[in-house]
Amino acid sequence: MKHLLLSLLCLSLFFCAKQQVSSQPQADLKSSGSSERQDLPFWDGKNEMLRGVAIGNGVWNLQEYANIAINDSDDYVRLREDGFNAVRFYLSYKFFESDMNPYSYKQGGWDFLDRNIQLAQENGIKLILNMHVPQGGFQSNAEGGALWDVEENQKRLIALWREIAKRYANQTTIAAYDILNEPVVSKGKYQWQKLAQEIVNAIREVDNNHLILVERMNAIIPNNYSNDSEMNFIFVEDPANKWGLTFHFYSPIEYTHQYASWSDAFRDKDGGRYPDLGRNKASLENEVDSYLKIAQERNLPVYLGEFGVIEATFNNEKGGLVWVSDMLDILKARNVSFTYHAWVDGSFGVKGRSELESLFRNKFFGRR
Repeated sequence: MKHLLLSLLCLSLFFCAKQQVSSQPQADLKSSGSSERQDLPFWDGKNEMLRGVAIGNGVWNLQEYANIAINDSDDYVRLREDGFNAVRFYLSYKFFESDMNPYSYKQGGWDFLDRNIQLAQENGIKLILNMHVPQGGFQSNAEGGALWDVEENQKRLIALWREIAKRYANQTTIAAYDILNEPVVSKGKYQWQKLAQEIVNAIREVDNNHLILVERMNAIIPNNYSNDSEMNFIFVEDPANKWGLTFHFYSPIEYTHQYASWSDAFRDKDGGRYPDLGRNKASLENEVDSYLKIAQERNLPVYLGEFGVIEATFNNEKGGLVWVSDMLDILKARNVSFTYHAWVDGSFGVKGRSELESLFRNKFFGRR
């Protein structure tokens, strides 16, 4: 997706050169719900796989709440009819507060969220609230260092999550709190470890009901995208014992983002076909399993928050539908809950792309 693209150097480091993935398939890896922690396979103790899409809400370009358009109720109906039962709902701190008036929360932001909770509930869809743009800046492009270097931004983020959790502690339409999208820290992994723990502590002061999702560290500014032995995941203490891991998957990046018009890295680059030259279902399985293995070892729920391919892969026999189909097979076999990026997006969207929408309906959800 265009707002998550990094520089060519960063991308190649992140997804290619530094990836620590076994060369042999992990055939003995069990599904994420196969460990002893059967009381919490993903989100609330039900043996239900969440299968959904992301709703972006224009968080990357948002200047103030007034720019938000209320989501169309028809979208939730269509999601239900397609067979989706979950939405990763992107939030910006600007929905709720301004930099000029921190800790003073806007009623309009709560009204917007309440409206979407209502629409989701009416259509049997669970929401995963994701803080996509925190105080201090959007993380994915390594431009959000102010979150880590300005302590006040961390305090504001912690306070905002506490307020969200307080308001929605008993709201069953919300499946989970995904506390920060793609953290890119300024100094080291310990920064995300500390902040994540403080957010968990604040949420648990007011809400012991919801699952908390903690994403792996994405990178260290400016361009360290290497993985450690735990695939950059961090681990928190949760008195409610309701937390899990989440990760994103766009591999191989040169394929999934080929000809991206907004990126110098990929604008004129042919990223090849799928399957081809080592790109196949087995290679995807290997890489996905390298993430799932960490969750299994720790006996934690795990969720794939984002994956997808650009529109160019659906043309000229590039194999985009095959990539998505293989990913769905992999996730279904392992009982891994997921949200595809995204429902509406000019380059990665599902809505209106009939062949992709049909793939979800017919192949995965068994609908026509």
